[in-house]
Amino acid sequence: MINLTKCESCNSLIHPKQINIHDNTIKSGIQARYWDCPHCNHKHLILVMDKTSRRLMKDNKKDRERLTGINKRAQALRRRNQLNDGQARLFVEQVEKIESRIKKRTDQLDVRSKKLIKDYEASHV
Repeated sequence: MINLTKCESCNSLIHPKQINIHDNTIKSGIQARYWDCPHCNHKHLILVMDKTSRRLMKDNKKDRERLTGINKRAQALRRRNQLNDGQARLFVEQVEKIESRIKKRTDQLDVRSKKLIKDYEASHV
């Protein structure tokens, strides 16, 4: 199933391959990410990032990689029938701790992004 995007300006349906994402530096350390409608050229703002946002995203990426490593270790032990209850509990605790950090950062990113978008839109009226 293909997810088509609808332009909020001209209501055209757009295939994902038609969307080109651009970054525009607003001021030092702050970038806006957007795409232009191929039909009407309306600029669709995706997000606004600053140094803190990029750091939070980078930290989330590292934690997702840690989750992948934990899952691979658990699966390898399970395949060899060497995963005991204690190890399984430890893996679950580690995963829950990392997922909690990711959720906390994601919530911070959402709040920060909304503020940055609001500030950006207010300065570009």
